[in-house]
Amino acid sequence: MAKPIGATILSSLHTRWPDVKTSRWAILLVVLVFLAAAGGVIIANQAHRVAETASNGASQTTVVRLGELVLSTSGSGVLAPANEIDLGFTASEQVTGVYVKPGDYVEAGTLLAQVDDQDAQNKLTQAKLAYQELTSAAAVATAQEQAAQAQNDLTACRYQLEYLISPEVLYWETQIEKGQTDLQQAQERLVAAPSDQEIQQAVTKAEAFLDFAKDKLKEAWDLYYTEYVPETFPLREYKNGDDYYVVPTDLEIQQARAAIDEARKELKDSQELVDVLTGAPMPEDASSAALVELQQAQLDLQDAQATLDGTKVIAPISGTILTVDASAGNSSGTGTVITMADLSQLVLDTYLDASDWNLVAVGNQAEITFDALPDSVFTGEVIQLDAELYQSGNTSVVRGVVQLNNPPEGIDLPIGASASVDIIHERVENALLVPLDALHENSPDEYSVFVVEGDGSLMQRPVEIGLQDQFYAEVKSGLQAGVVVSTSTSETE
Repeated sequence: MAKPIGATILSSLHTRWPDVKTSRWAILLVVLVFLAAAGGVIIANQAHRVAETASNGASQTTVVRLGELVLSTSGSGVLAPANEIDLGFTASEQVTGVYVKPGDYVEAGTLLAQVDDQDAQNKLTQAKLAYQELTSAAAVATAQEQAAQAQNDLTACRYQLEYLISPEVLYWETQIEKGQTDLQQAQERLVAAPSDQEIQQAVTKAEAFLDFAKDKLKEAWDLYYTEYVPETFPLREYKNGDDYYVVPTDLEIQQARAAIDEARKELKDSQELVDVLTGAPMPEDASSAALVELQQAQLDLQDAQATLDGTKVIAPISGTILTVDASAGNSSGTGTVITMADLSQLVLDTYLDASDWNLVAVGNQAEITFDALPDSVFTGEVIQLDAELYQSGNTSVVRGVVQLNNPPEGIDLPIGASASVDIIHERVENALLVPLDALHENSPDEYSVFVVEGDGSLMQRPVEIGLQDQFYAEVKSGLQAGVVVSTSTSETE
């Protein structure tokens, strides 16, 4: 295995444990210097290839051989924890205790620091009292009384409309409303299952009932004018001696219908409040004043509890304390005061030149050499590749994350240790290899080579090409190992 190339210029970073927060711009600057050095190595290798070809003299031929072909790119990386967590307080108060220091290992649930919680305790008490007042037994009883009154109001409004338009008209209007709802639901089910005969029959039945109800409503209105009006409303006499019935006006009927709608809404809101107070979940479309007030009281209680909880910093995982930015007696902010990480799971923040974007993908294997361990090669896998390029001046850099397969257990490597990284994008072993100079592209993706026969003549032969790097191509079919091919363009033209 070839030793990965890479610069060691990042070794000066992170030299003081546990200062791990090196500026991203500093890292990018180092990356650019490394990439420039890597580019020089590539140019030197290419010059070596040219010199080797020239040394073959006038023959300008090569032998097809078996070998390994690797498509890769090189970059630099910085050792980092896979799970680093920033912790802080939710309130800006005086720090009453800090119980850890950088380098300490703590178990999940350990109290790390805290601030004065008196103000948070008072706010939580107030929020609890406000919520309890809205959800007390007395509040439930009041809500139940309001719901019962809303039901009575709706009944009274229905009686009023029934008086104005007659019981028969109101009945068939109600049946039509119900029939329209049933038809709509049946049609929606039919859209989901158009071949279901049972649903088709339900649609037909709903349509027939709706037609029937409309006919009955027409009959009811006819009876309204011929029988109900004379029996129900008083008879009056015009000045000219003609008689007339004092029938309800359209405005009176419209107002009665509106009163029913309002009573229905009031009953719905009142019943929802009773349901929530007796254990039902809060409706998503809650809009009544009582429900909105109750919902806000719930949110206030949750916020107050979260604020109180945030007066203490408790370790969410087991891990090592990296930084502490708080001390007892000082006022805390709401930013990060403690950083911790699980150092048993390490990754490498990796940086590559933007031009190598097509040479790296999640899942690619990687070979890592730490500057502090130049004789050891570790392996890993690309587990993350940022979609956005980082800009440094006029240069773009690709950032990825490599998960180490064999983390250096027992070896003292601090967070921030620098390394060189080779990303293996594609690799083929025991492949038939020919120089790119021997290939002739007859048409897009169709190639041939000129094979040197025993008598020195050239025979054109089609080949199937696989992976290619800067110098060689994999021949998947059309040639065998040991065949001599021409690399001279002038001879084959």
